[in-house]
Amino acid sequence: MKTLNKAVTTEINKVSEAAQYLWEREWAERNGGNISVDVTDIYGEVEDAQLSEKRLGKQLPISCAGRIYYVKGTGQRIRELRDPSYAGCVLQITDDAHGFKILWGGEASSDFAPTSEFISHIKILESKRASGSTHKCVVHTHPLELIALSHHPILNASSDVFTNACWKMLPEVRAFVPKGIGMIPYCLPSSEELADKTTEALETRDVAIWEKHGATASGDDALQAFDFVDVANKGAKLHLMCLASGFEPQGVSQEDMDTLKTEFNL
Repeated sequence: MKTLNKAVTTEINKVSEAAQYLWEREWAERNGGNISVDVTDIYGEVEDAQLSEKRLGKQLPISCAGRIYYVKGTGQRIRELRDPSYAGCVLQITDDAHGFKILWGGEASSDFAPTSEFISHIKILESKRASGSTHKCVVHTHPLELIALSHHPILNASSDVFTNACWKMLPEVRAFVPKGIGMIPYCLPSSEELADKTTEALETRDVAIWEKHGATASGDDALQAFDFVDVANKGAKLHLMCLASGFEPQGVSQEDMDTLKTEFNL
């Protein structure tokens, strides 16, 4: 197996660290949740051009042809990413963007393949790259309180309503999730509809909520993407705690949130 350089190893170690946080928080049951990171710019030369190609079930954006990613495997458990070469792999997309070659890892099985949500990850990462964003990583997970709040028949009505329900619970949520949360009505998991709506939401928001399913965020690395979800979930958790205690939370006033936005240049 190829020895990865220090830069790639550093990013993969961040994925492994974030994965353990997801598991410890009960946000990644069984094989739920996935992480992908674009390592194209730091990988270096691809040495073995004779690696066998494997086909993907869906066509990826042609703009990602030849690019290199570290990604969790389909059916693999987030907690298993403590061994990144077992539950994940470094792969290169084929020239037609309809297949891949495994460059490193994928030791869990002989027919190792990327997560079923890979198309969502690629579309998000390619959208970020086209916009000039520094985001290289996508994290999808199942944060309990954000999912619970997405079942609320009033709060899930729009992205702005859902965002404010979380923002108002703690100044740090307003400060560290400054672009807010995009609410995506329920879509079939792994569908192109879900991929497209998530990509669109993350063009203007820090976190996308898949109604009754989970959350997705992008970041410069796995830890930053995790932080966006973690902070947003704190707002949802506090909101639910107030509702469970029998009262509607008063929340930080709009005036105070506006002041916070101005003072911290959010």
